[in-house]
Amino acid sequence: MSTLTLATEFIAVDGTGVATRTAGSGPRLVLLHRFRGTLDDWDPAFVSSLAADRQVLMFDSLGVGQTGGEAPASVEGMADFTARVIQVAGKKPIDLLGWSLGGFVAQVLAIKHPQLVRRLVLAGTMPAGGGAELVWSRDWLKRASAPVPTAENALALLFADSEASRKAGQSSLARLPHPPAAYVSPATMATQAEAIRRFADGDDGDWYVRLKEIEVPTLVANGDRDELFPAIDSAVLAREIPHSQLAIHPDSGHAFLFQYPERFASDVRRFLETE
Repeated sequence: MSTLTLATEFIAVDGTGVATRTAGSGPRLVLLHRFRGTLDDWDPAFVSSLAADRQVLMFDSLGVGQTGGEAPASVEGMADFTARVIQVAGKKPIDLLGWSLGGFVAQVLAIKHPQLVRRLVLAGTMPAGGGAELVWSRDWLKRASAPVPTAENALALLFADSEASRKAGQSSLARLPHPPAAYVSPATMATQAEAIRRFADGDDGDWYVRLKEIEVPTLVANGDRDELFPAIDSAVLAREIPHSQLAIHPDSGHAFLFQYPERFASDVRRFLETE
């Protein structure tokens, strides 16, 4: 597996220094992170495989990691800030991959700022509350909010409870920098957690009914044992987005994309390249 090491560069977005990293060259793919995720929480093997034939742009969002400012109190605010990052960074329209909370942000961005997005990948996420079938775990989010993250907690939260999944999870965690360049503050975690709750419960606007406004080709993917946003959420999401396809990965949890880094990255690249 790759031991990709990338330099952190800062761009100014509306007066705030935003920490970014870029890998590869070619058409741009922007990655949007999970709850309390920073630049150092992207698996280098996954990023390296994505960057085989395109430019991958990652960044710490407002109030997260090495980026200044305060985290927006809503998913819509996070999406608006992401749109500004894309505009300032140039090279648009872009392809967009959102994981977990990042998938919330990606949906809203594709609805509000459609001119910025060419293709969309939604990984381990769910639509806004509104469908009777939708479920999500508040207990998972509570456990993920532990003040000091540990490898054992990450394994339990992000990977399935099988020998193969845990082994893949241990390998993925070993590829991450230790210690990370920056942590997420308790205040930011609390803000993100409340934004997740409001969006998942449908208390944050009419985003569920507006999914039909997403016109770009969309790939929805998940692990079959995701305990935060179960696979049914991905099925509903794919059903509500007009030009979408669904992929469920076996024996894997919320971080299926890091359990199968090269396989899923290859699927993403193939999807992005398809006319």
